[in-house]
Amino acid sequence: MKQKLIIILSLLLSITFISCDDSTTDPLPTSGTIYIESEPPGAEIWLDGDNTGVVTPGRVEAEAGPHIVTLKKEGYGDLSLNVSVTAGEEFILTSGTTLSQLGTLIIQSQPSGATIWIDGENTGQVTPNNFSKEDGNYTVVLQLTDYADTTFVTQVANGGTTTENVELRPTFLQKFKVKIWESFGTTAAQPSGVDLSSGNAYGTSSADNDKVDIYYFSNSDGTSFLVQSAHLNANMNRETFFNVTNNANLNDGLNSPEKTSSWGNSVDEGEDNYMFLYDADGHYSKLQIVNRGGLGTTDDPAWVEVEWFYNPKQNDINF
Repeated sequence: MKQKLIIILSLLLSITFISCDDSTTDPLPTSGTIYIESEPPGAEIWLDGDNTGVVTPGRVEAEAGPHIVTLKKEGYGDLSLNVSVTAGEEFILTSGTTLSQLGTLIIQSQPSGATIWIDGENTGQVTPNNFSKEDGNYTVVLQLTDYADTTFVTQVANGGTTTENVELRPTFLQKFKVKIWESFGTTAAQPSGVDLSSGNAYGTSSADNDKVDIYYFSNSDGTSFLVQSAHLNANMNRETFFNVTNNANLNDGLNSPEKTSSWGNSVDEGEDNYMFLYDADGHYSKLQIVNRGGLGTTDDPAWVEVEWFYNPKQNDINF
């Protein structure tokens, strides 16, 4: 009887141990891994905005679910990829991971000092300046006080250099147009001289002739007609210098060269190209003869119509 009891107890203990072993299981995994290669290698692996401290090719652990992997390498644009990690499994990223080499965008302006906006964001930088940019198109806006905002689209190629050199257009320029008559044999109602700063026409013998910068000269026999500096007339003393260009488009946005000793004091009235002027007060103008008429006789004196931009900023060559 005692021996039977021992056998029964042994069986019961065996059943208990077997039951305990069957109820023990490993916990289910909650994370997986991501294996990443890149071209070129050596890119930092960032996971959801945090630097993992691992570089490509490399492996990082991540909780199951969606994540953003970003690859960063100096001299290359950031590359961000969406991944979805399955618990206990590995997500492999070996394609579509080629990094784009940064190019250089050089932005210059005349005058310099313009604030640079790129794709609607103020860079906080002014011209001239360089930017490292990924391959693509960019909209650039340049802003400078007293100048019109200038907008243009530029393209940066993968690893290349793009240079933009922009002429800014002043908003402070004044534009005038006036008709003047030859200086010989005309009446007070037919003024020959021009004040470049105001756009007013005055007679060379009038009370306001001290304001005249240039005038339409003609000799007594009507064989010579010039637009010339006021100081060449005995009644006036303001000297203006002329530099005739090879361009006929007054609105081309080109700036004046600096005045030099090569600039003259007159131009033939038949000149069609515009000219830059430098007056007695140190102001530049950009002037063109746009119309002509009259026979050059007592009854029908010759006349010209001149149009010009006047820069009120002293010694400023910008137009």
